[in-house]
Amino acid sequence: MKPTEAQQAALDALEELSGKPVVLQEDARLPNLAKIQIASGARPVHVLSYNPAAVPELPYLVCFQCGLAKRALRAAPAERFNVASTDDTYRQVEKLVREQKAVPANMIATYSQMITDGLGTQLRSMPIGIRVDRALYQDHPELRDLQRAAAERSMKENVGCLHPSIRAQAPDLVLRATASMNAAFALAWSRLWNEDDHNVPYRLAGFLEQGEMLLDALDAIPDSPTHDRELVSQWAALLKIDHLYQVGPVGL
Repeated sequence: MKPTEAQQAALDALEELSGKPVVLQEDARLPNLAKIQIASGARPVHVLSYNPAAVPELPYLVCFQCGLAKRALRAAPAERFNVASTDDTYRQVEKLVREQKAVPANMIATYSQMITDGLGTQLRSMPIGIRVDRALYQDHPELRDLQRAAAERSMKENVGCLHPSIRAQAPDLVLRATASMNAAFALAWSRLWNEDDHNVPYRLAGFLEQGEMLLDALDAIPDSPTHDRELVSQWAALLKIDHLYQVGPVGL
């Protein structure tokens, strides 16, 4: 199978599972490579947006985003979930940022919201994404070159969390959670590729052990979408951020 054929097969499978069409759209404003918005009452189609910079890896990205959507849809309605911040979440993070004394006073609220939302998105997407990527790696060898290119691009961006300027600004709780998940992501790929290079920055910075703990938890929980909420909740607990986010039913 060619990468473009795998892309079309993924789109067809999502449409067959959901009974809803998928619309692909380019979005230069997208901060990441791609995302999918699942059809809802107000949105009669699935919208899969991609950054124009990601066109070379588009077949893989489409398969990955469709994989995420299919996992969400295959879970029973009662098992579907969101990771939600609350007003108290933002207050707690803002307090930590103020105590750090590294962010200008007029930027504290904006910076606190940015890192809070970013960490919540990472918690919701990264452990499930590792599972989707493992399945694609196993089932679609024709995508592996594109998959590797996208993964290496992400890891290059992820390692930025270890830069001294970021470490000086971010509260320790947020930094450790972010870096530990990035370490788990790097470690997952290193194990698939049987390479170690991408682990080195996290080993030197002292986060690889936490990444290993997160991957061990992922491997101990059954792979079915039924257990995705359990997996995300377990990561939140291990990262000691379960008091910040509510992992609960859709519509929370």
